[in-house]
Amino acid sequence: MIAITSLISTISCLSGPSVYPFWAISVQSCLTMITMSGFPYNAKDMLTFFTIPSTIDQDECIRYSNLNSQALGIMNSSLAHNILMYGKENTESLWNYLRDKYSSPRPTSVFVDYQHTRYFQIFGNSDPAPQIAELNTLYTRLEENKCNVPSLIRAMTLLSAISQSWDNLATSILIFQTSLTQLTWNFVSSAIQSEFSQRSTSTHTAHHSGVPRGDRPPFWKKNSQDK
Repeated sequence: MIAITSLISTISCLSGPSVYPFWAISVQSCLTMITMSGFPYNAKDMLTFFTIPSTIDQDECIRYSNLNSQALGIMNSSLAHNILMYGKENTESLWNYLRDKYSSPRPTSVFVDYQHTRYFQIFGNSDPAPQIAELNTLYTRLEENKCNVPSLIRAMTLLSAISQSWDNLATSILIFQTSLTQLTWNFVSSAIQSEFSQRSTSTHTAHHSGVPRGDRPPFWKKNSQDK
């Protein structure tokens, strides 16, 4: 079982509207991990309903209340001091209060997210998966804030974010596509991930074979005894 303190450390501190999206996602992810043996609910379920079902027995009722207490404690521990202690007695009421107060999108935060997508870069010297996921998160947040970016624009933005050292990949993708409908997010992201895997394998092989990059044979110094 994962320690609750370890889970809490993964939650962003809620200090205002600008960090609410990150906080809400991390809270839900954390609460999903809080379960009780033999009980069908997890702590995340406490966010959407608090009324104890009439069909459960006393033992289940105790588990239900324990889950609510743990969820409430975790949420309170992630709140900044200036917004702590609203006097909410259950998880659902606290969650709804914070959502109504801080989730409303503001033009500044939406514009900042949009700017980040425009100038997003994927660096070719590390696994691109986390970077692709980060860009996808930005688009998801924009969509949640009623700023819908067409799927084709997302795919082309991802393509343009490729490292300059990978220019041949972008060219290859565009040459072999006969229709704009084929240029999708999944296709581009898969191509980027495949390119990284091939380059990593090639670099690893070259390193262990003693052949430098460029397919040039290694230069060996002659030993004086070979004369």
